[in-house]
Amino acid sequence: MPIKTFAPHVSIVCPKVAAARQYVTRMDAHFAEGAHPVVELTVQFSAPRSESIQGWLLNSGRLLAEGTPIHLVYGSGPHQAVDFYGYVHAHRIESAETDAKFIMNAEVSVTYTLTGATSDMQSQQNRSWSSASPSFIARTICRGYRLAPLIQRSTISVRTERAQIAQSDFTFLRDLAAEYGLRLVVDNTSLYLTQPLVSLRRSREIPAFHLTKIPGIKDTVYTFDMVSGELEPAGGRRQRVEAYGYNRSTRVLSRTVARASAGARYTVYATDRPSASQAEASSNAAGASASGALWVQARARVRGDARVKVGHEIWLQGVGMGPSAIGTWMVREASHHMEIHPTDSRLSTYRCDVMVGRNRSDGLDAIHNTDLGPASSTTALSNGRWHAQYIGAR
Repeated sequence: MPIKTFAPHVSIVCPKVAAARQYVTRMDAHFAEGAHPVVELTVQFSAPRSESIQGWLLNSGRLLAEGTPIHLVYGSGPHQAVDFYGYVHAHRIESAETDAKFIMNAEVSVTYTLTGATSDMQSQQNRSWSSASPSFIARTICRGYRLAPLIQRSTISVRTERAQIAQSDFTFLRDLAAEYGLRLVVDNTSLYLTQPLVSLRRSREIPAFHLTKIPGIKDTVYTFDMVSGELEPAGGRRQRVEAYGYNRSTRVLSRTVARASAGARYTVYATDRPSASQAEASSNAAGASASGALWVQARARVRGDARVKVGHEIWLQGVGMGPSAIGTWMVREASHHMEIHPTDSRLSTYRCDVMVGRNRSDGLDAIHNTDLGPASSTTALSNGRWHAQYIGAR
């Protein structure tokens, strides 16, 4: 198999680009919990001098207009290729006097800023929810955009009265997830709403990286930074969460402690929302405790691997990281950086910057995703917008 198959690669699947010579030279993709996916894609192509300065950009159709749906495939091998579905948000033209110069053509670089398929959820809304559970709210909002909601069945089922005032649907869902200690993750046209320890990985493969510092061995962990300490904010703080509820009818003030955080030494109070009963206080405390479940954090730069995704596990090992860092970590942020050489694939580079977390200083107690239901739906293009082909029964 040619070396290009295993080298870093990025291809534009949709829309079909013009036949003129053009190629992707760089890609920076950013993913995080509770955030829209954002990709910066740099395309280099030759502008014929026979056309006007605007003709080669507009008339030939080489410049993708704002709002154009785009489908990318990137990775570093046939078993690591993943898809990105999104829209052109903006573009900028980068040129300098030092660029390569030719008689018949001018080399021009265009960098597109792409946003994920959830970018339509940024319009502000005004509405109210009566006696609705967080899972019902999330399913209703997602299906309105024809996105597939993948919600953990065992999430909080408490029904609540809630008003959405001058707030976008995505921000509303993100705040709702944070309130109940849940994690919101976007995967193209699928939205996951789960507990932080639930693994979103569907396959059995876990990307592994090592830092051995042995002469002659090429390490796949380039940098690693972890601060360990239960009371250290830079390394993640383990908190004992307490909440109080005041019942106006009985005039009783009840105190509750989140069971998952009862053993922590550092005490905080869940006071973001009022509690009218001990049940509500317990719910507030549990949500605040769950939101900080991955309290051990580390940052690393590793060899590029398209399987490194938010909500998936990675394996880190090697004496260069110390004894407590070895093992499984949960990915919370991931940035993929590719530089593609146009003629020699051996000169292409691919790296990932990740922020990972654990719920213990020496390990991760990940939960298998059997409670999420079927796998995420495939994506289709309809009327110029990306939609999930299956969004579930209403």
